[in-house]
Amino acid sequence: MKIMSLDLELNQPSGNIIQVGAVVGDTDTQKILAELNIYVQLPTKYEKVTEYITNLTGVTQDQVDKGIIPKEAYFKLKEFSQKWDCFRNPGVWGGGDSNALYKQANPGEGNFMGFRWIDVKTIYQSIRIANSMPRQGGLAKSMIKMGLKFNGRKHNAVDDAKNTLLFYFHMLNLLREATKNEPKR
Repeated sequence: MKIMSLDLELNQPSGNIIQVGAVVGDTDTQKILAELNIYVQLPTKYEKVTEYITNLTGVTQDQVDKGIIPKEAYFKLKEFSQKWDCFRNPGVWGGGDSNALYKQANPGEGNFMGFRWIDVKTIYQSIRIANSMPRQGGLAKSMIKMGLKFNGRKHNAVDDAKNTLLFYFHMLNLLREATKNEPKR
């Protein structure tokens, strides 16, 4: 099965989207099949990418100025997901990115991703709770706790989406191992 992982980077304090990152992977082979990186224009010429956000994400004002409007980003993501015949609900770290994109894009149609998502952070924290361990919040630190390495730049939408999907694959392997002796029906 193909699944898309999605991540957004937002300007602050407005919360306006400046970058959409998505990757598609195969749950059977656990390979990343495709990546999508979209820079998104801010809604007014008066809003600028803050210096803090540029330092955090690496996203520059020039990239955002050359980007596309949120509605076009939404439809580009929809085309990407449909091309790969992805499971409807995307994987995310912490929830809500698909709804935030839908809300800002205002596409005039139902959300192709539905109004649910696979929250990899919640799955991970559930494993920690089940084992009476303290919860860990950040993606990179959580990956380290599970013996994985974060690859790329933290807070880059494509790198975060890719690492979220790889972390999800790791947890699928744990679930497969835990249930391998259950009878199949």
